[in-house]
Amino acid sequence: MYGNLMQKTEEILKIIKARRNTKNFIDKEINDSQIETILDSAIWAPNHRNTEPWRFFIIERHSKIREKIAEGIIDLQENTSQSQLNKSQKDKILEQIISSPSLIFVYSLVDSNDEITEENYGAVCCAIQNMQLTATTMGLGVGWSTGKITKINSLDQILGINESLKIVGVLTIGYPHTSLEKTRKSFKSLSTWL
Repeated sequence: MYGNLMQKTEEILKIIKARRNTKNFIDKEINDSQIETILDSAIWAPNHRNTEPWRFFIIERHSKIREKIAEGIIDLQENTSQSQLNKSQKDKILEQIISSPSLIFVYSLVDSNDEITEENYGAVCCAIQNMQLTATTMGLGVGWSTGKITKINSLDQILGINESLKIVGVLTIGYPHTSLEKTRKSFKSLSTWL
């Protein structure tokens, strides 16, 4: 029995170490059942007070909403830089959003109590980790972005959000183009035993 538990522990650790924040994907669609499995793993993340604070907005590959998202990024860039993008730059942004594999916008429930809001945010980060690990076991990659796509001024309107939510990130999920090797400092150099 002990040997079996150690084997399972080693398998889990291997999955954790294989997880990457993926930026490049091949042009191969994933199906709804894969997304559903990933979402199912997310909702089993720990969350204090059992608030279940995660909210997911799945943008399918051929959704017209992708064009609105691209327009939002273009508006954001033009407003931030105070200059107009040329047609080529706009087309590049549009192509990047339209050609991305599955997009999942992940939000956290905001509470009137700041402590609960912070706990909710932490729980949603755990949910995203569950999603990444589940995707890794399925041979998929996940890119977790908190960049421009999360800062679109009209994002709540585009997604039809009617709750008090805070964005935690946008996940791009698909088949990775490559998987890079990574290293980490040893936990021993980052831990203090008292």
